[in-house]
Amino acid sequence: MSSPQDNFESRRELLAAQIAQQRVELAQAYRRLEKPFHYAEYGLRGAGFIRNNPWIWVAAPALFSFLLTNFGQKKKKSPQSDQRQSITSEPKGIKEHAVVWGGRAWQLYQLYRRVRHLLP
Repeated sequence: MSSPQDNFESRRELLAAQIAQQRVELAQAYRRLEKPFHYAEYGLRGAGFIRNNPWIWVAAPALFSFLLTNFGQKKKKSPQSDQRQSITSEPKGIKEHAVVWGGRAWQLYQLYRRVRHLLP
């Protein structure tokens, strides 16, 4: 037969194991609760960075347009249309590219003029 002392010791070990498990669960729950605060903090840091660097409002759309223009997926054309295009059109020169990019720069400047009162 087990003595009352053995029963007490086994009960004590069981309770100590349960307390340790609850501590682990509590720490995990705390980490899960912490995540939204971290995300909000990162968002506020990003917004602060954009407020301190208003040039991003102009550079980001220009970069996006540049990337889409130069690295976008090009449509595959049939060989006949390529032959017709090469016969009818000449390659663009530097002047035509400058006109296109100058127009885009002017549009970005106009956008900046419209939103500059929102910037710090």
